[in-house]
Amino acid sequence: MYKVKIGKSILDVKKGDITKETADAIVNLNNKRLDYDSGISKTILAAAGDSIREECIRSGKQPHGDVVVTGAGNLRYHRIIHLIDAVNTVKIVAGVKEVLKACDQHNLRSVTFPAIGTGKAAIGAKNSLECILTGIEEYALGTATSCISQIHIIAYKENIYQEYEKYNLYLKLYGKDVTLIKGDITKQDVECVINLTNCSLNRNFGVSAAILSAAGSSVKDECKTLAPITTDKMVLTSGGNLKCKKILHLIGPTSSEDMVPALERILEECVNHSIKTVALPAIGTGMAFMNPSDSITRIIEGLIQHFEKNTHTSLTKICIIAFTNKVYQAYSQAFKTISFQIQESEPYSGDNFDAYLRNPPTWTDMDTDEYKTIELSNKSIEYRDIEKKFYESAKPYTCKLIKIERVQNVKLWQSYRIRKLFADRLSPYQENEKLLFHGTNIETAQKIIKYGFNRTYCGKNATLYGCGTYFALNAWYSCTDTYSVPDKDGHKHIIVADVITGKWRKGESRYKDAPPTGEDPETRCDSVVDDVDNPTMFVIFCDDGAYPKYSITIKR
Repeated sequence: MYKVKIGKSILDVKKGDITKETADAIVNLNNKRLDYDSGISKTILAAAGDSIREECIRSGKQPHGDVVVTGAGNLRYHRIIHLIDAVNTVKIVAGVKEVLKACDQHNLRSVTFPAIGTGKAAIGAKNSLECILTGIEEYALGTATSCISQIHIIAYKENIYQEYEKYNLYLKLYGKDVTLIKGDITKQDVECVINLTNCSLNRNFGVSAAILSAAGSSVKDECKTLAPITTDKMVLTSGGNLKCKKILHLIGPTSSEDMVPALERILEECVNHSIKTVALPAIGTGMAFMNPSDSITRIIEGLIQHFEKNTHTSLTKICIIAFTNKVYQAYSQAFKTISFQIQESEPYSGDNFDAYLRNPPTWTDMDTDEYKTIELSNKSIEYRDIEKKFYESAKPYTCKLIKIERVQNVKLWQSYRIRKLFADRLSPYQENEKLLFHGTNIETAQKIIKYGFNRTYCGKNATLYGCGTYFALNAWYSCTDTYSVPDKDGHKHIIVADVITGKWRKGESRYKDAPPTGEDPETRCDSVVDDVDNPTMFVIFCDDGAYPKYSITIKR
């Protein structure tokens, strides 16, 4: 069994017989005549007894998507909530919300769900759980007060439970995906694989030997050329025959105290090479003989340290690969515990919410000022990070960077953080934020710094994808005179912004507001784009959906 926290409710998932569980309410998957005689419904109604069948008959034909509350008969529950025709993903999400609404209306504090959709509807276990969680999260987000404290999901079949359990071995840390996988690191579809080796780069046993063997002779030859290495050095080779493009070789840490610094160095090296996805082995569980539980805890700690220090890291996905059953079992147990602890500390209310809205640690003291701009030293790490991102994406445009100013606007920051919290709660399993560029003239740049982005400025340059605020993935687009108009000194002004891109769809000039996602007419996109599969232009229609983080001044 494992558990997570959603809103104020504790949710657990376990394998078992739903008719033997105890809660205030049980969810029964039924048809509109309330006489479905197959699968889990047949089992529940048989256990409840004839009195409940008769009550269902008296309730009559029901419309799609509704719920009906009846007694529970011989079951250990107080009520049965019959969910009508939840046969696709959209209906499951909507149905789960209706069930929870019924629980609040009838003051039912705990509810048990079956594995919705995994029977005759033939919905995959992963999609099933995803839909149930989405429904719970959307209901929690839209409900200020709820009496529901316990939510249970029961998987009767072993294969369904195993799929559900795999889905839980996943964390969202600072918007980045962290996944635990049992398997072979050489078969992972990532950009970079980490190889913990010896000074000669030729370790002939364990995971390191497997990596070199699978990578092939070309990588072995590269290693011969690059060897030897010291404990403070790493080398990058091609991926050879592996799916990855690169292999990062280093001498692994030999104690738990060395784990976090070592992992930070590994991640920094990945960022230096603009790597987005990486596979880590079970660091420390081999030659270092580290306890697996301690190992995974240190790995997560190292990830958190990296993400806290590098808010604009290139990394988006980290896969932690456990090869043996022993390590995987220990990792998975620790992973679930860590996941629950992280979710418990999420910023929903009280002190945690205040901390969520707190000014970033990089800001200087605001005193009583509502906003200010701070010119960054060109020797600071913060300056160099933004400078690097700007120049890399400004090519082939050539220019001189005059200055970078950090924008510190308390009101805009708090409005943006609240908007991002909602986006993260609605879409918790995806990256919802991007750092983008917005070219403009000096007058508008000053207004943005003081008052934030404003859709009324749109139309000055383009409305091809809708009447919103436009942001570019690449700086060169914002550098053109069409967008960043030179001032009297020949200086051009570009805003670097955190933007909630979330869920998107292809933009159209007729859009004056965010269009529906397409999955649910009631749910709107966070942004629209020029190309759904490979977007380089993002348009938002909500003014507080972007925060002007830096103001860059350049000259041609």
